[in-house]
Amino acid sequence: MRVVWAVLFLLLGVPCVVGAKGLDPRRVGVLYTGDPYPGVTPYLSMKEDAFTVVTPVQASYIHYAGISSEDIRKSMRTYMARTYQDYIDKYDVLILSDSFRGVFSNEQTYWFRDGVLEEGMGLLMVGGWESFGGSWTGSPVEEVLPVSFPSNIWVSGSIRIEVTEQGYRNEFIQSLPYKPLPEYMRIGTDGNYVIQKEGSELLARWIVKTNQYENPPCYVTWAIGKGRTFAMCHDWTPAGGWIMSRWDYYRDYSINLMLYLAGRTLPNDPVQVHEYRRIIHDLAIGRSTLFSLIEFVESFGGSGRAIDEEILTLDEIVAGAKESYLNHDWAEALTTAEAAMDKLGEIEQLAVKVKNDALFWVYVVEWLSVTGVSLLAGTVLWLLMVRRALYREVKVTRGQV
Repeated sequence: MRVVWAVLFLLLGVPCVVGAKGLDPRRVGVLYTGDPYPGVTPYLSMKEDAFTVVTPVQASYIHYAGISSEDIRKSMRTYMARTYQDYIDKYDVLILSDSFRGVFSNEQTYWFRDGVLEEGMGLLMVGGWESFGGSWTGSPVEEVLPVSFPSNIWVSGSIRIEVTEQGYRNEFIQSLPYKPLPEYMRIGTDGNYVIQKEGSELLARWIVKTNQYENPPCYVTWAIGKGRTFAMCHDWTPAGGWIMSRWDYYRDYSINLMLYLAGRTLPNDPVQVHEYRRIIHDLAIGRSTLFSLIEFVESFGGSGRAIDEEILTLDEIVAGAKESYLNHDWAEALTTAEAAMDKLGEIEQLAVKVKNDALFWVYVVEWLSVTGVSLLAGTVLWLLMVRRALYREVKVTRGQV
């Protein structure tokens, strides 16, 4: 099967990178540990995108989503790889996003290092209270990251972030519109203090000067062993990266970073790819809404079969868009995604009609019930108040003492 994919990639002119076993080599297997919560995090973007197959593992103790220690243990038992071989077979990239080192066994921290050095995996550490010096100082993971962190120091104050000249030459930075700088860089966001290692590539730095540090690294990367690692020293969730999460290219940042760490070719048309990803996100929301409407209709005895059949057609169109996207045919992917959006509009109109048909008899029964009660009440009122002559007047009596 891998030989077939390799031949296909050569014919299409798409670079062939053999990644996780059993996974389409055009896709990236991602193990997202720490804070992959539903909501405003990169997790949902990765889940929706055709390039990434993501597995979430809750591994952050200091967070604000109500995650308990039992939730973390359950997540580790359910989703974490059981052996090193299982780990390297399933995944191309590991994310440690505000992940607490104590959640993992000592053996697993060596997996993370050896997966990079021996198997060519990518590793990303994202800033947070439990990242870098917060819990990973002296760990095997620190050995392969492009930065060191001898102590837990926090970069804060009046700060901003700038891309370096070297950064603008980096393929990951070039895959995103960093000119002009996005708002989150102009305003700045705090994060972990680290020290750049010799031989690594500084992509961005904080502009800040204190008695402890001056313009410390913010984005640093390097190739080490057979793999590639990346240090992102500020948060990318609302807990500490709220301004970044409002960036139009927030979704593109996380997906492109996974491609970069896995050694895959990055999109060469950021605007076109961004528009495609936005439409795919809107389609996912619209599709979910349609299924909710089907459940609503069927709860009233209606039939959602017509909507189901049209959704199957929609899914075929979306699958075609994703296939073009995986083959780096951005123009065709966008055109097909726009056709899928038009189809979604047609299905929504059909869904409204199906809903109205299902609720027609509900409206009729409700109207008859209200009308019947009104007629009965009116008749009783007429008999008691208007036709009083039908009743014999009761004489007034006086009680006897």
